Amino acid sequence: MVFSSASLSQSLDSLMNATYFSDEHFASPSGKSAMPGFPSTFVPQYNDSVYTARIAELNSRTRFELTYNKYVNGFIRVYAVDKRLATAKILGLREVYFPLFEEALAIYGVPPEMKYLAIVESALNPTAVSRAGARGLWQFMYPTGKMYGLESSAFIEDRFDPRKASMAAARHLRDLYDRYGDWFLALAAYNSGSGNVNRAIRRSRGGKDYWAIWRYLPAETRGYVPAFIAVNYIMNYHQEHNLLPLRPGYLYQDIENVSVMRPLSFERISAAVGISVEDLRFLNPQYTHGIIPSSVDSPHELRLPKHHAALFAAVETRLYDALSIPVPDSSSVAESVTPDSIRVSFVAVAPRLLSYKVKRGETLAVIARRHDTTEGRLMELNGLGSPASLFPGQILKIEKVPGGGLLEKKGVVVKYHRVRRGETLGKIARKYRVSMARLASWNRLRGKKVIYPGQKLRVTAP
Repeated sequence: MVFSSASLSQSLDSLMNATYFSDEHFASPSGKSAMPGFPSTFVPQYNDSVYTARIAELNSRTRFELTYNKYVNGFIRVYAVDKRLATAKILGLREVYFPLFEEALAIYGVPPEMKYLAIVESALNPTAVSRAGARGLWQFMYPTGKMYGLESSAFIEDRFDPRKASMAAARHLRDLYDRYGDWFLALAAYNSGSGNVNRAIRRSRGGKDYWAIWRYLPAETRGYVPAFIAVNYIMNYHQEHNLLPLRPGYLYQDIENVSVMRPLSFERISAAVGISVEDLRFLNPQYTHGIIPSSVDSPHELRLPKHHAALFAAVETRLYDALSIPVPDSSSVAESVTPDSIRVSFVAVAPRLLSYKVKRGETLAVIARRHDTTEGRLMELNGLGSPASLFPGQILKIEKVPGGGLLEKKGVVVKYHRVRRGETLGKIARKYRVSMARLASWNRLRGKKVIYPGQKLRVTAP
């Protein structure tokens, strides 16, 4: 990506069409002002002396050498004036991702302000893909990702994994700093590669910092650090620009990692613990087909909200049973449950074994994906030594669970409503002929009882 104000503006326009940036996934604008005395639609702008003073204040608190110039000003304008809606959504997504970033950066001794780099790289879109093939929040190319232990396979893309990619980015940035002794030079190398930075240092006759070699860097890298400074500024002074966060409907405060020991589909997990498949995909974008495959080395990780993680722990053993499908009792959707209090009923379902004839050019991964299973399960059922042992005309056994592995609760009908843009709690209550107080109680809504587009509300009694 060429880092100019115009290219950044185009990138943010493109981003707004991405799955996780569509309006239905975020709270509607509140109509409130971020600053007393400002009308909600007012777009403040300041003169150079104000920007200089504010960035100097930020500079006094960081290990970076933050400075203000016309290039930084151009990027500030994009975030604070031209693309305010995108910036408001990024401000909301901070609450999902910044705790992860800060933890990883602290482990490797990288300044916490480096978390703003992910905004420059991906605008906090976990499944961002560049034209060059860089992927994820931290935009790793395949070779660099592989060097730092990020797996890319038919079912897993670790570059999309927020935690693993953050750890890899922190390690990579630390390695670059150890090489150059300057955080801005580390940023330049992160963007354009060490070869370009080394060449720029030679051409500048031994320049020791980013600004000394700036004119000798590739065009895209010349805008990279100014964009980083601008993001640092806007994340700290967004209120002064009358910008409020738009919080995503998938915002969870307490996320836990649980270990998955054997293959599982998102559909089966959803039926067992009551979290939607859509939410599972948002929290775990690394499982590109909604299937957690088998692992011979170590368990895979699954990110779940805390109360769903407790439910998962209670039903985990039965989840792996191919002859049973777990169905949570109606009490299990409450946030206050503990594993000891969960009652789970199971409906026995006998899987059917189908025969499938392998076609020319098909791989085991393709066949597994088409039939909602995994390579490991196909190899186990058919006694295959490796995926490569497949040949055209071969007959495979494929396990199918009736109903695609999803069953309704036995004897209990529970209804949910997905909140649409513009809906209020009162409107939803009238639609289902219940009181607002009951809806709020069933869904643990407190205080101002705020609901968001995309939120799932229970509309039948426990």
